[in-house]
Amino acid sequence: MRPLDAVRAFLREQDIRDTAVTAALSGGADSVCLLRCLRECAGEFGLRLSAIHVQHGLRVAESLRDEQFCRELCAEWGIPLTVVPVEVQRHGRSLEEAARECRYAAFAEHAEGYVATAHTASDNFETMLFRLVRGTGLKGLAGIPPVRERYLRPLLNVSRDEVEAYLQEQGIGFVTDSSNLSEDYARNFLRHQVVPLLREQNPALMQTSAETADILRTEEDFLAEAAADAYAKALQPDGSLRGLRMLHPALQRRCIRRFLQENGLRAGFAQVTAVQALLDHGGRTELERGGVWVCLSRGMLFTERPASAETALQIGKNCLYPGICVEAAVFSREDAEKFASVHKKFTDFALDYDIIKGCARLHSRQPGLRMIPAGRTHHVSVKKWLNECVSPARRQQIHYLSDDSGLLWVEGLGAAAHAAVTEQTQRMLVLFIHQADTQCT
Repeated sequence: MRPLDAVRAFLREQDIRDTAVTAALSGGADSVCLLRCLRECAGEFGLRLSAIHVQHGLRVAESLRDEQFCRELCAEWGIPLTVVPVEVQRHGRSLEEAARECRYAAFAEHAEGYVATAHTASDNFETMLFRLVRGTGLKGLAGIPPVRERYLRPLLNVSRDEVEAYLQEQGIGFVTDSSNLSEDYARNFLRHQVVPLLREQNPALMQTSAETADILRTEEDFLAEAAADAYAKALQPDGSLRGLRMLHPALQRRCIRRFLQENGLRAGFAQVTAVQALLDHGGRTELERGGVWVCLSRGMLFTERPASAETALQIGKNCLYPGICVEAAVFSREDAEKFASVHKKFTDFALDYDIIKGCARLHSRQPGLRMIPAGRTHHVSVKKWLNECVSPARRQQIHYLSDDSGLLWVEGLGAAAHAAVTEQTQRMLVLFIHQADTQCT
C-alpha cells in the first residue's frame, strides 16, 4: 500500500482529527516518510503537527549528523521540532531495549498529544518472528498494535520497500543508521539473513504477515475480553479464585497468569502450567523459593506465604500485607461510636487502649496462638478457629495485635476478654481495615 494512502486511511479509521500529533523522527527512511505523509494530511484532518528527535549519543558522529538532518528537514517543511538528548544506561538490558526505554520516556515527557511512530509491516513481521523464536503467546504473535494509548502506528500496513520507493519518487532524502546494517543485534540478523530467505518462498510476505497480525490481534482481543469476564466471575472477596476447572484451558491459562501477576509472582509458561495442573488433582505447588505456594483446596485457588510479617503499631496508617491498610486511632468512647457510624464501609474493631502493656505490634499468624475472646470464658485455639471459620485464602491476610503480655485482638475473632471495651473504658483503640488506595507506609 502506498504510504500516503495508508496514513490517510489510518487517520480516518481511528478518527484522529483536530488534535496534536507529534511524529517520532530519527532521520531514517521510515520516520521521514511518516512525517511527510502526516504533513500532507495535516490540513485535511486538522492536525497540529510537530516532531521529536531523541539524541541517544551512542555513535557521536552519526548522532550529530542525524540531529542536524532532522533540524534542517523540519525547518524546510515548517514543522516544529523538539530535540531531547538522553543518556542510555543498560543496567543489564540489551542496548536496543535500553535505548527504546529512553525514547519512550522522552516521548512521555516532551511530546504533545498523540505520538506517531514509524513502525512498518516489515518491523511488525520481524517483531512477530523474533517473539516466535524466543517463545510467546497469542498476544506476542499479534505483533505491534496499531494504537496503544496515545501511540499511533500509521504505517503498519506498509512495507519498508514501499517506504523507500515513495521517498525516491518524491525525491526526499534520509539518513541510514549503521547499526541497522550490522548483524550484531538479533533483530538485524533476522532482518538480513532470515527474512530474505522467507521472501524467496513468499514474495508477498509483508502483506500476508500484516493480514495474519490483524487476525491474531482480533482473536487476542476476543480472548482477553472473555478471560477478563471469567476472572471477574471466579474472583472471591478474599482474593482467591473459584471454578477455574470448568473453563476452557485457554481461559484457565489467562486467568492463572493474571492471578499470579496480581499476587506479585512470576507468570511464565512453567509457572502457569504448574498451577494449571492443580486444577485436576488439587494440592499445591511452590512457585518462589522461600515458601510462596499456590494451592487448590475445595475448588479454590489461593496463595500461601511465610507467616513472618510484623510491624510496630503506630497511630495512623499501618501496612502488614501488600494492598491492605490498617488505620489505628485513639478516641474517647463517645467519639469512637460517632466515627464508626459515619465510616460503615470500613471493617472496624475496638479495644481498651489503656490496657496495652509495652509495645503493641501487628503481626501475621504465628504457631500456638490462643486467647480468651471477649464474651467467652475459655481459651480458643486460633488455628482451630481459622480452620473452621475462615477460607484458606483469607487466612493468609488475617491481622493479629499483641503487646508484651500476649495476644490482644484477632481480625474477625475480636478482642481478648482482658482487652475488651467495658463501661470503665476511657479511651478506645479503633482499627479500620480497608484496601489501600495508594502504597501504605
